[in-house]
Amino acid sequence: MKRKSFAASFLFLTGCTLSMSHDERVENILPAPTLCVNEEIPFFRRGDWPDKNWWEQYQLNELNDLIDLALCENPTIQSVRARIDYAKSQAVIAKSKYMPLIYFDTNDQWDYLSENGLYRALNPSIPLSNSQIDFSLSFFYEFDFWGKYHNLYHAELSRERMAIAETAQAELIASTSLAQAYFALRTNLLRKKLFVELVEVRKKYFDLQTNMLQNSLYSKLVPLLSEEDLFQAEQWVYSIEQEIAVNQHLVNILAGRGPDTPLLLDEPLEPLPERLSVPDNISLELLSRRPDLMAQIWRLDALALEVGAAKADFWPNVNITGLLGFQSGSWSNLFEWISKTVGITPGLSLPVYTAGAIQAGIDAKRALYDEAVYQYNELILQSFNQVADLLSIGRSVYGEKELQLKIVTNAKARYGLTLLRRANGLDNSLQALRFQEELIQKRLEDVQLLFQQYLVSISLTRALGGGFCCAGGGG
Repeated sequence: MKRKSFAASFLFLTGCTLSMSHDERVENILPAPTLCVNEEIPFFRRGDWPDKNWWEQYQLNELNDLIDLALCENPTIQSVRARIDYAKSQAVIAKSKYMPLIYFDTNDQWDYLSENGLYRALNPSIPLSNSQIDFSLSFFYEFDFWGKYHNLYHAELSRERMAIAETAQAELIASTSLAQAYFALRTNLLRKKLFVELVEVRKKYFDLQTNMLQNSLYSKLVPLLSEEDLFQAEQWVYSIEQEIAVNQHLVNILAGRGPDTPLLLDEPLEPLPERLSVPDNISLELLSRRPDLMAQIWRLDALALEVGAAKADFWPNVNITGLLGFQSGSWSNLFEWISKTVGITPGLSLPVYTAGAIQAGIDAKRALYDEAVYQYNELILQSFNQVADLLSIGRSVYGEKELQLKIVTNAKARYGLTLLRRANGLDNSLQALRFQEELIQKRLEDVQLLFQQYLVSISLTRALGGGFCCAGGGG
C-alpha cells in the first residue's frame, strides 16, 4: 500500500510542471496586421510564395553557382551555423539535469599517522603507515517534481530551433545581398557600354563643330561647350568602371572567395515578367514564412519556459545520492565480499527565507520575456511595413519601366526618321547626333529601371521569407 501511494504521488507531482499560462504569454503580443492585395492593382498577379531556391527563377547559371558557393563558403553563414551545434549541445546538457547521473571513482590514499595523535592513541593496534583504497560507483538523481529541468530542457530545444531560423535568416540575407550585387554589376556593365557609345557620339559632335569653327561657321563658344560635354561623358566612363570594380569585389566576397576572382558574365540579362508575383494570404502566413519572425517566436518560447523553471525554486528540492563499491586497506583483498560498501542518502531542501531572491529571479526572467515580446511586436510591424512599402515601390517601378519602354521606342523611331531625313538632305549630321544622344540617355534610364525591377523582386523575396517555410524550417 505504501509503494502504491508513493507511486501515485510521484506521478501526480511530476505532472505539476510550472510555466507561464497561455494568457500570460500573449497578453502583450500584437496580432498580425492586415495586408490586402487587390487583384485589380496594375503590375501584380497572384502567385506562390518564394521557393527555397528562389534565385533560379532568373535563369542565370552563374548566379546559381555563386549563391550555391556562398551558402557553403560565406563566413557569416558558417559562423551562424555553428550556433546550431552549440544549441544542440546545450540541449543535451539541459536534458542531463533530470536524468540519473552515475560516476565511477577510485583512489588510493596513503597516510603516515602521528604516534602521539588522537586517532593513533585511541587505536594503538593500527600501524603507523597504512593505505585506504576506495573503488566505487556513485549516482545522483534529483526528482523534477516541479518541472524545473523539464522546462530548461525544452527552453534549450526552443533555442535550437531559434538558431536554425537565425541561420536561415543569415542565408537569406547573404543570398539576396549577393543577387543584388550581381545584378548591380550586370546593369553597370550595360551602362558602361552606353556611356562608351555616348563618348563616341559626343566626340563626333565636337569634331563636326570644330570643323565648322575652322570654316568660320561657328564661334569658339559652341565647340567649348561640346568639349565640356565630351569630358563629362568620359568622366562617367571612369566612374562606372569604379562601380563595376566595387560590384565585382562585393560579389566575390559575398560568395566567400577572393575579391579579384574572374567572373564569366556572358549570359544575357533578360527583362523580368510584366507583372510582379504576390502570394495570397500574406497577413495569415507571413508569420511562419519569415525566419527572423520565427526565430523571435522560438526565443519567446524559451524565455517563457525559463520563467516556469524559476518558479520551481519556491518548492522543495528532493534528491537521492547512492554509493556502491569496495573499500580496503590493501589491493589484495579489495574485491572480497566483506570489503563491500553501500550507502544511500535521500535529501530534501526547502527555501524558508531567501530575502526575495527567488521572486526577483522570476521577475528578472519575466522582464526578459516582456522585452522580447516588445521586440517581436516591433519586428512584426517592420515586416508588414517592408512588404507594404515594396508593393508600393514595385507598382511605381513597374509602371515607370513600362512607360520608359515606350519612350525608348519613340526615341528609336525619331532617330531612325532623322537618319532618313539626313539621307534626303532634310536634316544635318548634328541633328542626327543629337537624337542619337537622346536615345542613349533614354536607354540608360531604361537600364536603371530594369535594375530597380530586379531590386524590388529580390527585396520582396527577402521580405516574404525567401522560401523558409517551403524549405521545412518554418514548422
